[in-house]
Amino acid sequence: MHRCILGARGIANTPVSPMLETTKIDAARGVSRVGCWSQLEEKWNRIQVGRRGSYSIERLISLEHYCKTTSWTRVILVCVLTPIPVLLAAVLLECLPLRSPSEGWVANWVFWIRVFLTVALLAFGGNSQLANLIPDLNHTFCKQLIVATGVAVGHIGVCIFASYIIGFPVPLLMQLGTIAYGILMSIMLRLVFGSSTFVTGSPFMIYMKKLHSFFLAFMTLIMVYPPFKVLYGSVPVAYRGVVVLVLPIWRFAAKQFSVYATRDLEDIMPESAAFFVDFFSSLYISACMSSPAPLYLNFLFIATDLGHILLEIRELSYNAKAVQQYIRQELTGSMHQVPELKNILTIILQAIKKTNACRTESVRLWACLPHPLTTEQTEQLLQLDSLAVFRRRNRSSSDRSTQQTMVFRTQKGVKQSASIVPAPKTQHTKRSTNVQAVHAIVSNLVTNDSDKSEMLILQGLQLLFHCEYLELVEYVECIIPILYVVYRSTLEQLPNIVYYPDGAGSWGTPSAANILLLALLEALSLAFLQSVLSRKFAFSAMHQLAFILETHVYLIQSKLFTGVLLLVPFELKHFGTYPFPENPLLGSLTLPVFRCRL
Repeated sequence: MHRCILGARGIANTPVSPMLETTKIDAARGVSRVGCWSQLEEKWNRIQVGRRGSYSIERLISLEHYCKTTSWTRVILVCVLTPIPVLLAAVLLECLPLRSPSEGWVANWVFWIRVFLTVALLAFGGNSQLANLIPDLNHTFCKQLIVATGVAVGHIGVCIFASYIIGFPVPLLMQLGTIAYGILMSIMLRLVFGSSTFVTGSPFMIYMKKLHSFFLAFMTLIMVYPPFKVLYGSVPVAYRGVVVLVLPIWRFAAKQFSVYATRDLEDIMPESAAFFVDFFSSLYISACMSSPAPLYLNFLFIATDLGHILLEIRELSYNAKAVQQYIRQELTGSMHQVPELKNILTIILQAIKKTNACRTESVRLWACLPHPLTTEQTEQLLQLDSLAVFRRRNRSSSDRSTQQTMVFRTQKGVKQSASIVPAPKTQHTKRSTNVQAVHAIVSNLVTNDSDKSEMLILQGLQLLFHCEYLELVEYVECIIPILYVVYRSTLEQLPNIVYYPDGAGSWGTPSAANILLLALLEALSLAFLQSVLSRKFAFSAMHQLAFILETHVYLIQSKLFTGVLLLVPFELKHFGTYPFPENPLLGSLTLPVFRCRL
């Protein structure tokens, strides 16, 4: 026994091998790194635009009907023809022959016609957005036309007065002119619709407050674009790569700002982020790639954009895997069996019909904007509304950060606990106990099935939201470079080209080829997304894209007109220039600033 004790003590006092201790420490560090990386990745995914919202059931039903009834011919026509109106408007405005700014504001009466038409188009588009976002406002075509004409006439009066006082050309005409535009728009809306519509307590003021941040975000990003373009041109060529690398940071910050501004308009959040931020980013890249620059800068632009595409597709793949897992559980009851390929929209709608026992606070029933619905679809939504199963209104911004956390409450509230009283062990008690056990097992199975259906609904609606955002981003980044190439190629043949900084002869085939290469990459990524969704979920990304472009036609066209008509020609000399003195760091720089006449 003494030997055993000594042996035990000897084993206990045996020193641990240094190699084994090092291995344990390295393993612990590796686990810690993996845990930290997983937490960082989870936080990163949580703040992405595609994870900040989900579809409403009304929007899901409308999309499902659109996919069933819309042909591929119509889908392609909608996607191709969407940018045509703004392109025609921009080219026709450039066809108006201008005269030299040195001849004064009176001689440049054609320029004032151009400004009048531009402001009238923008005001009409802004009123169309207002009519679309507030359908009960009785926004007729005649009223929209009166408001747009009044704003354009007032804007021209302010510009001509400024030209007489300050001198022509009036600097920052289209950028700082947004102040006068906002004041005139507010006055005309009150004159046409009555001041009672906009007083505190009016039913329309709830929508007006939501739209205020929406329009403010759009106009803020418009004001940010020109300084970025000027910054790229002012930095020496050797340091322009730093400006290119700053672009993703600006894009990320701008998207967070856009999401915050549209937090109460969840259904238009993807469209707003794409046409707010990615529109300006694509226009900025196209304009920078058109200017003379080393070849490596063009490759850097393309590499940055390609990295952005890969990150977006990677985030979408994680969401898609989760949805596939829930679909397998829903259709087969096992994660290891592969069910027959079925359309994801149909699967989600079938799961919605099963969800009648639990209240799902994370799923919205009604969309923030009215959608085209048939009588049968409207009755289906009203039936779901009567069950009080899904959330009827948008959540506040404080709840939006917990989008992926589902809270289920039974309709009858918290179940009361049953008291258990000791009883004699009789045959009746045993039989009753067995029946209760069977009921408990069945209840657990039903609850598990209900939870699976609810998780499928939530994850599926989030996936559709994510797909919509990614499709819009790829579409915008594809059409804007093409639109810019067509516009610049046409402008090169017009006499107004002499009033732009680069002048005639600066645009050529190499510049167009670089920009079109960027558009080709975006088109390929959109085709890849269509292939993946069709293969995994029997779902057409192009149909969803066309559905968005048709459903939000007024919102999208208004943003396209505002962005293109304001930002593309902002370097026109008639908007004012000021030559900075030569600087060894910045070089020769031309900026639009105030130039007062003494």
